[in-house]
Amino acid sequence: MNETRSPEESQARQFTELFTANYGPVLAYVRRRVSADLAQDVVADTFLAAWRNIHELTPDPLPWLYRAAHFAVANQRRTLARRSRLDERAQIGAASVIEPDHSDQVTADMELAAAFRVLSEADREVLRLAAWEGLSAEEIGVVVGCSAVAAKARLRRARQRLSQRLATAASQYEPPSLVPGTTIKGLGYEQS
Repeated sequence: MNETRSPEESQARQFTELFTANYGPVLAYVRRRVSADLAQDVVADTFLAAWRNIHELTPDPLPWLYRAAHFAVANQRRTLARRSRLDERAQIGAASVIEPDHSDQVTADMELAAAFRVLSEADREVLRLAAWEGLSAEEIGVVVGCSAVAAKARLRRARQRLSQRLATAASQYEPPSLVPGTTIKGLGYEQS
């Protein structure tokens, strides 16, 4: 049985395979950068870009998809910033409550999170790509738009800056006070 597919059917099949294989990693990448309610929009924008450029994708499209997601996240952030400025003008003094991502709550009090937050966005992004997405220097270069050598250098410098921040934070760290009646056993610190 000889099945011939039209170019449109082949493209649709190729996209379906691309989407099925990469939806999870792209969604995880995006959810670590934007709130859960914006993540689906960013992922949709990312795969729309993939559909439009389906013939330009490499056999390993994940770095390209991360780069497209990176641009979509930036667009969402700009949109949110504009919307925030408009809200402030319309409702002076009214504060909106934004629910933080669960992962942000878990890491909010950690020294690493504090040190990470003071790094530049460029440093944070290469560290995220290496640690969270597990990308190589070559793949990071594709996502951030530079050579593998430059990406490796950026990653090394970002790690050095993070280490310096951690050393500074560790020397200034004060443990949180306990609520009366609580006990931390094994640390030599008890409060009743």
